[in-house]
Amino acid sequence: MNKIEGSIVNDRYLESIAIALYNEAKVEKDGYRFKKLVPAMTFYCFAMESKLNTFGKKVFTKNVEFKKFGNATIQGKFDWLLSRLGVDAEELVEPHRETIVDMVSFRNSVVHSKNIDFEEERKLIGLEQFGDKFVHPPKHEKDFMVQRSLESCESYKKALEFLDTVWFVQSPKFFGSVDFSRGRGFSSAKVVDRN
Repeated sequence: MNKIEGSIVNDRYLESIAIALYNEAKVEKDGYRFKKLVPAMTFYCFAMESKLNTFGKKVFTKNVEFKKFGNATIQGKFDWLLSRLGVDAEELVEPHRETIVDMVSFRNSVVHSKNIDFEEERKLIGLEQFGDKFVHPPKHEKDFMVQRSLESCESYKKALEFLDTVWFVQSPKFFGSVDFSRGRGFSSAKVVDRN
């Protein structure tokens, strides 16, 4: 029997889905935009974690270290990877670090979505005075429908592009050579023992 080894990687598929949905969301009517925007933002979050894992697998080659990296939070993976690659431009990194905090919050609110009970005391305004059907619940930071926006989706896209740029610039310095196939985000296989 022939022995074949490889790696199944879905980074580019996840990112491609996010890009397509985001482009559709930008031209969608206001009342329907959320149907494209929420999944676009969610897939940008998935793509971010997937790319961090792909790049991390190349950088953290010791099994114990990669396990620690794999168990880290998305924020931890981002910081650890950039640190290992020698990125020290804090003013460039910080906006993307803040975006990743938002991405994690959004992703968690989608993945762990549940009813959000509330209680508040306030004055009824406008049509609310005419009946309960006009009373709206407050906006809540754990509600992904409140977190969604074209601006947030754009910042998610930019954070992912930043990670790609860091990889493109820093990985040749880290590894001492240019190899465009390294961390490319595509599945691959090869025969390692041909019989």
